[in-house]
Order: sequence, then C-alpha cells, then structure tokens
Amino acid sequence: MKEANGVSYEALVALFEQHDLMASAVEAHAVVCGLVCGGCSLDGKTWVPHLNDLINDGFGLPAPVRQMMTALYEEVVARLMASKGVELLLPSDEAPLDERIDALVEWSQAFLAGFGVVQQELGKASEELQEMIRDIANITQVSGELDQEDEENEAAFLVLYEHVKLGVMMAFEECGKRPATPSQAPTLH
Repeated sequence: MKEANGVSYEALVALFEQHDLMASAVEAHAVVCGLVCGGCSLDGKTWVPHLNDLINDGFGLPAPVRQMMTALYEEVVARLMASKGVELLLPSDEAPLDERIDALVEWSQAFLAGFGVVQQELGKASEELQEMIRDIANITQVSGELDQEDEENEAAFLVLYEHVKLGVMMAFEECGKRPATPSQAPTLH
C-alpha cells in the first residue's frame, strides 16, 4: 500500500520512529484491520483501546499518531464496507523482496492478534474462514523461505499478498459488523 487516506507507508514509519513506539507501522495497520474484521464495533471509538493495548502496552498514542491511525481506520472501514478490500501497508514494490516478505509476515501476525482480540468464537465461523485464518497463520512462518530475489519468489510473494487480502475481506464479510442499511452507517469521527 503506497498511500491510504493521505497516509503513506513512509510517513507512518517515520512517525512511529519519531515517537519511539513499541510496534511498527506495519503492525499498527494490521491490528486495525484485524479489529475491524474481527467484529469490533464500527462506532469509531471501540477500536482505540484495543489498538493502544496491542501496539503501545495500553498507553494512549501521541496525538499525531492517533490522528494518522484514525485516518487509516476510516480508510479500512470505508474500503471494507464498499467491498473494495484493503491494501496492506507494506514497503513499496521497489524494496528488497526479503524486506517485503518480513513485512508481510509481521502484518499477518499483527492482523491475527487484532482479529483474535475481538473474535473469540472462531470455532463458530465457516470452515472456509477457519481455513483462511489457518492459511494466514501459516504465512507467519514463511520468512526465510523466499529470500532470494528471483521471479519465482516474487510471484510467490504476490500470491501470498493477494491471499492475505482475500482473507481480510472474507473475515470482514463473515465477522465484521455491517450496518443493515446505509442510514445506519457508522460515524467515523
């Protein structure tokens, strides 16, 4: 993902480094996606304490970080509600393959953490979603297997990337809270 709601990967990374946060920008975006897809209320507020717990040991985020994360949250909700899916916040295609793979692994782990915080009944989910969550968990084990820069590994990375995106959409469709009518759309401010 190069940019979401005016937030670029590079800007978020710089902001997280500037504020010395424990989590990475990749993890923060993935946690937000996991919370939304796991069924966290889309009231624009419920996700914040979970995010603080998962990326900053329960402490509130500095105002500039909170603002940027709110913009990302709004983008995630809007895209998922419109059935457009979510672009994962990862290094650009020009970054070395091993860096992109490590970021995808990190993103997948953080997505599962956010998803698991609010989705306590995965056993009641469809078999397809349970399998997809297992697939995303398996992606967290990929790291060293695709390090070499070649076309085959690049293609494998793209397949994994698209599979995770599909899993995010599937999780939202099944577990995310969707308003019944457009007039009941969540307030995002």
